Amino acid sequence: MSNPLKPMVKTARWIVRFCRSFWLSRRGVSAGPNLVTQGRILVYRSKGSRIELGARIVLNARPGKNTLEARGPVILRTFRPGAEIIVGDDSGLTSCTISSGLSVELGRRVLLGGGVVITDSDHHVVDIASGRRFAGLPHAANDRPVKIGDDVFIGARSIILKGVEIGNGSVIGAGSVVSASIPAGVVAAGNPCTVLRPLREAGQ
Repeated sequence: MSNPLKPMVKTARWIVRFCRSFWLSRRGVSAGPNLVTQGRILVYRSKGSRIELGARIVLNARPGKNTLEARGPVILRTFRPGAEIIVGDDSGLTSCTISSGLSVELGRRVLLGGGVVITDSDHHVVDIASGRRFAGLPHAANDRPVKIGDDVFIGARSIILKGVEIGNGSVIGAGSVVSASIPAGVVAAGNPCTVLRPLREAGQ
C-alpha cells in the first residue's frame, strides 16, 4: 500500500533544498545539486572572491547528526578579493571553519570532523614585537594556498595551516596541527603533524 504522504514529503524536501541553495546563492555561493545543510551555516564572502560547493555536499552543524560532536556552526569565509574556497563533490563538513585569503581547495569525498580549522593565512602580522592588535591583516603575498586531495579524512579539532597539501586518501588524526604537507595514502597525527604509517588495505 502506497503512502499518501510520500509525494508531499518529496515536495517539501525539494522546497527546503531550493531555499537553501537560494540563500547561499544570495551570498555569492555556487552550490551543486543535492546540497544538505543541517544546523547553523555562516558565510562571509569578500567582494570579488568565490565559494564553490560541488554536488551532494553535506554541511552539518547539528549535534544529533554526528557521532562525536557538532559544536558550533559551519563557517565559510573569504576575506580578500580573488580568494577562493572550493569543495569537491560528496564531501562532508561538520562544525568547521574554512578561511581563505588566497585559495583553499578540497577534493572529492573529503570529510572534515567537528571543529576543524583550515586557513591559508596567518591572519595577524607576525614579525613585530608589539602592536599586532592594530597592525591589520598581513600582506597578501604572505598567504599560501591549501590543497586537500580526494578521499582525505581530517579528524576533529585539527588545524590545517597555510601552504599545506594533503595527498589523496590520507587520514589526519584528531587534534593535529598540520604545518607541513602530508603525502598520499598515510595516517598522520600530532603537533606538529607527522606521518605515523601507511594506510592499510581492507583485511590487513
